[in-house]
Amino acid sequence: MADAKRTTVEKIVSEKKKVPAVTLTLSHEEAEVLLALVGNLTGDSVNSPRKHTDAVYYALSGAGVSSYGKPYAKQMLGNLKWLNEPKAPSYRF
Repeated sequence: MADAKRTTVEKIVSEKKKVPAVTLTLSHEEAEVLLALVGNLTGDSVNSPRKHTDAVYYALSGAGVSSYGKPYAKQMLGNLKWLNEPKAPSYRF
C-alpha cells in the first residue's frame, strides 16, 4: 500500500525557495508502524539525523496517528541510536 512520489515543497530557510521533497502515502497501519519505529530512535536531537526522524514522528502525530496500545513497539528488539558523526570504517571481518 505504501506509495512515494518525488516533489518539491516551499520551506523557509533564510529565504523562501523550492527544495526537493517526498510525499509519502501510507495506510493507517503502516503509519502506526512508522510512528513506533521513529519514536524509538535515540541520539542527539539537534546534531544528528534524529532531528529528521523526530520531524517524521511529530508530523505523523499531528496527522492523528498513534501507536499507543498497539503491539508494534513490543515487537521490536534492540535499539537504534543516531550518532553525531558516522562511525569510522572497521577493518575487521
